[in-house]
Amino acid sequence: MLPKVNRLTRPKDFARVRRFGRSSGSQLLVLYALPTNSLDRRIGFSVSKRVGKATIRNRVKRRLREAVRIQLATVPPGFDLVFIARPPSAEATYKQLDETVAYLLRKSGTKREPTRQAIHA
Repeated sequence: MLPKVNRLTRPKDFARVRRFGRSSGSQLLVLYALPTNSLDRRIGFSVSKRVGKATIRNRVKRRLREAVRIQLATVPPGFDLVFIARPPSAEATYKQLDETVAYLLRKSGTKREPTRQAIHA
């Protein structure tokens, strides 16, 4: 689960990111990214009824949350992100969703590659 400081929860925050943020899309997901002046990275998920019934929607949200949680360290501070699931995401595997999340983060410019530490022998 994402830490509370990394969650986007208020409807007006979702609306602001969707209205003013830049979007990147794929077959499974859409990502809206909005730079902010904050040092936080907040992430929200939207899975509509078009994706499927409640159990399907919850499964998609769980998989998305986990995929984003693992890659959270690569997102620089100062971004609000909203992931929107498209109907084909209901049939996608976790691996497909994980790869799509990584792709959209790179495509939107909100993913930085981890820096390599010099090894002193």
